[in-house]
Amino acid sequence: MFFLGARMRIPFQVRRTFGVDRKVSTASRKPKVSVRAQGTSNPSVAVLGGGAAGLTAAYFAAVSGAKRVIVYERTSEAGKKILMSGGARCNVLPVSARVEDFVTESTPRKLKNIMASWNVERCREWLENDIGLELGIEHVTNKYFPLSNSSREVRDKLVEACLREGVDIRYGASVEGLRRVSDDGADGEAWSLLMRDCPDERVSVVILAMGGMSFPAVGTDGTGYVIARRDLEHDLAEPYPALVPLTGKHPGGEQLPGVSVNVSLECEPIPGGKKAGKKKKAKANREGFLFTHRGFSGPAVLDLSHNVVRSLVRTKGCSKGEDVEQSDADMIEVAVPSLVVSWSGESRDEWQERLAAPPGKALVATRLREGLPQRLADALLAEAGVYNDCKVADLRRVERLKLLDVLTKYRIPVDGHQGYRKAEVTGGGVPLDEINFQTMESLKSPGVYFCGEVCDVFGRIGGFNFLWAWTSGRLAGMSAAKLVSEKNQ
Repeated sequence: MFFLGARMRIPFQVRRTFGVDRKVSTASRKPKVSVRAQGTSNPSVAVLGGGAAGLTAAYFAAVSGAKRVIVYERTSEAGKKILMSGGARCNVLPVSARVEDFVTESTPRKLKNIMASWNVERCREWLENDIGLELGIEHVTNKYFPLSNSSREVRDKLVEACLREGVDIRYGASVEGLRRVSDDGADGEAWSLLMRDCPDERVSVVILAMGGMSFPAVGTDGTGYVIARRDLEHDLAEPYPALVPLTGKHPGGEQLPGVSVNVSLECEPIPGGKKAGKKKKAKANREGFLFTHRGFSGPAVLDLSHNVVRSLVRTKGCSKGEDVEQSDADMIEVAVPSLVVSWSGESRDEWQERLAAPPGKALVATRLREGLPQRLADALLAEAGVYNDCKVADLRRVERLKLLDVLTKYRIPVDGHQGYRKAEVTGGGVPLDEINFQTMESLKSPGVYFCGEVCDVFGRIGGFNFLWAWTSGRLAGMSAAKLVSEKNQ
């Protein structure tokens, strides 16, 4: 089980144990814009998007033999989302990963096959030996971080590695669409990049790595989804905010912002819904639960939020490219899965024993405060209709049963979510069933490859989304280079 790490420094001893002997790069400057892309020849591989997946794809396309690789980055710098990761410390990998750590609506076997193309250990070796990062394990969270604790170092070294291999990066280069055109090559096909504010450009092969819609301030506005649907004829799994804080009222009508507690959180499917009888309850991998000014967050909530948000967004139809926050006004008559929490993670029997233990003159409130923060304990008493001055001996059976329900199977009153501005990632996207899982090439538009968040895959917090970016980017880059080589034969 992995937990969201606090913003702590990796202990020096741990860093030296798991690091390597190279010096850590202290480069924090904005990566230079490569000017070699301004030549007259057309690129063999055009990578749309300069995030983690796009830069990885460009790197592997170049080292796999593609002679002219260009990254088209619409903003003023690459890897902006990398800079925000892990509290600016950048948890680049989990220590281990399973297919169950990822979410997709596509055929699970396709995801399994893609992930089997690489593994955590080989990816770590690439980051250390080829990219030049020193990594260490933060044992409390089972995540790899750079020893510098700097996300900027990760971004800069990834960009530097691409430039070393001859990759060109164009900043402020916004690709708005793709159009298939005739080519002079043997297969007679190429792609025209429809550019904003500059002439269109012809390319042989395209890698679409434009990200999702989460954190739109860094330039992720869903253009990749538009291109995939409109120009490449893909049927998307409708995107939605994932790993996102939820909104709703706190227990007992209280305001509890800032209160945090370790819980056991489960998601129950919609009663009577499609396949509800066959679908198992989803359980959060982590325990941290945080009350916010608007509702609920923390690792446990983020782990399961997609179950609620996906149903809400799909029902209300508010995910098509808009950064929409949904609230109780949108929730009317919308059935969504339920989040059920056991506060403190203790069982019903354990709470029953605590509430029944002598002396009878002890306050029920005191018993709750033994296992919960005081503000939360008082709020749960109010939710159950038990007065703060009620003694253990005076607690009636009906009150005890109601209190036990509130303590161990409380249904979180979710009335919305905080939208793409607060979402860690975007769920949905290009289905893996419409992608060749051996190459990441589009099955509907050959010559175009997908990687990263634009695909119908995301991982839970803890380095899993980076692992997907590295793995899918590598596979797409190598495959694109191979296609270019075949075209040139």
